[in-house]
Amino acid sequence: MSRRRAIVIHPSDEMYGADRVLLEVLRTVPDDLDLEVWLPTDIDYPERALSQALTRRGITVRHLALPIMRRAYLRPSSLFGLAVRALSTGVRLIAARPALVYVSTAAAALTAPPARLSGARVVLHLHEHIGSRSRSVIPFLRYAHHIIAVSSAVARALPLHLRGRTTVVHNGFDTDAPKELPPFGDGIRVIIASRWNAWKGHRVFLEAWNRMTRTDLTLEVLGDAPPIGEAIDVRALVAESPRGPQITVIGRTTDVRAHLDAAHVVVVPSVLPDPLPTIAIEALGAGRALLVSDAGGLREIVGDSPLLVTPGSVEDWTAALDALDEATIREAAASARERFERLFARDTFDRRIRAELWDLVTGS
Repeated sequence: MSRRRAIVIHPSDEMYGADRVLLEVLRTVPDDLDLEVWLPTDIDYPERALSQALTRRGITVRHLALPIMRRAYLRPSSLFGLAVRALSTGVRLIAARPALVYVSTAAAALTAPPARLSGARVVLHLHEHIGSRSRSVIPFLRYAHHIIAVSSAVARALPLHLRGRTTVVHNGFDTDAPKELPPFGDGIRVIIASRWNAWKGHRVFLEAWNRMTRTDLTLEVLGDAPPIGEAIDVRALVAESPRGPQITVIGRTTDVRAHLDAAHVVVVPSVLPDPLPTIAIEALGAGRALLVSDAGGLREIVGDSPLLVTPGSVEDWTAALDALDEATIREAAASARERFERLFARDTFDRRIRAELWDLVTGS
């Protein structure tokens, strides 16, 4: 078979959830495909963490003016620039004549129509829950021949006419075996780890933290503010907290697993439907208890768990923190790794992605 070309279009150059999933996807690329990854230039990513990881793997990376549908651009004053970037991307795609265009996330969905015009097979990997605030992407999703949704919650949120071309593939990772839970003698150690987007629930959770009656919990906060979009000033909230001495703000880290190993509980307090947060899957793999909002794909991660909390409810989060006990944590931690191996193991993910993506153009 002659070598064929696949182009991947991705909206960021970092190392958060969707970026890490992309690296897992690209591990499965067949040898007979020439591969290019196109990344945007509209935001300055000083570290270019994803670019560096791709380059180390020998993958060609191009930084281009891509039409990424960020909320800040969906206003009349920015639409012309978005259209110009879409047109130039279309010209490049038609000239490249790829066999496959893999559109990573709905934020890059504006590239689907020109990708379709190029004659390529277009597959869109949907990491987002399409709600009332993101309905503007729906007209562009229909240009994808096939949609891969990261969770059943994401798939169910799509209009009926798109669900027929959508398959659910849970993200999968390879992680080290769990370590023993830390001793409980010094109290319960809690972690929250995500981008500090407003919808991730930091404000609600920290308010609940301030209201809880117990004093034997400590908290580590990982992550940082997004480069664009509505963010929460987590450091300011912690500085104002009457329980500040019980909170450590770590910020961005490249060694999340070390912090998971030192924790008893990982919290995900999202106030909007969370598609399938990577940190929750990592926590399962590390054998840690999860205390999470009952929103989006989080129930698919934890299953029928007593540690599900009403999204956005300070009162319920306060009660959940006050109710945490060693027996419940140990029970949740004991079943976590088995659930990870059954639903989110790398080999399962690899097999599903090959069938839903690369086999469609290689004829394998």
